[in-house]
Amino acid sequence: MAQEKKPVKRSYQAVLDWQDESRRAFGKMLLNWRRRNGWTQYTACEWGAEAEFEVISYGNLSVIEQGKAGELRQKAFFQLEEINRRLDDAGSKLAGVKSQRLKEQLKDAEPLRGDDGKLWDAVDFWSCYIGYVPVPQTYQSAPAPTLTSKRAEELCHKWRQQVRRVIKEAGLDVTQGLEQLVKGAPKEHQKRFSEVLAIDDYSSVELAQLWVDGEDFLPEQWIGTWEQKALGT
Repeated sequence: MAQEKKPVKRSYQAVLDWQDESRRAFGKMLLNWRRRNGWTQYTACEWGAEAEFEVISYGNLSVIEQGKAGELRQKAFFQLEEINRRLDDAGSKLAGVKSQRLKEQLKDAEPLRGDDGKLWDAVDFWSCYIGYVPVPQTYQSAPAPTLTSKRAEELCHKWRQQVRRVIKEAGLDVTQGLEQLVKGAPKEHQKRFSEVLAIDDYSSVELAQLWVDGEDFLPEQWIGTWEQKALGT
């Protein structure tokens, strides 16, 4: 006679760890979806403003992509569903959009689908967020973006602004703060990284070589790690 299977017991900490991992995976999925479509953090908000529908604010989107959003309200999942629905409907995708730049960003953008090809709705997004549905294979990583010289310049400018903000918020000495940041990069990258932090931007070719595992750029990782230590987060 087969023995009855006993339910697996998880410690409270194990449940919390699983929850955190699920949220990080969900955030990475949204980030990769956005990058695959060539969008910035502001694209969805600009679309919502022009087409007059409600979307997640770019500030909240950034927190979600980092896996640090905590509990999300139901509204967020329905907002993601609305974006997905509009992307899947060629007739409504550009409805109400006036900006030519935004039209270009939306024209070839694709909705998020599961591995079975199903267009995700609010329930699918929520199920993924709590760890009941895995991230579709397509969005587990993102290819290195094709960068123009202008985009490379914008990224470097954004990183310098981030560094200045952290130094100000943490009350760091500028010279010491920058030295600590540069030391966090591998030795072979430190000299060039220091030049970029000063004013000399990476080229698009250089940045392509600094793209890591389909996720982000090395300078983003270096700055992110340094920021966490500087702000104690």
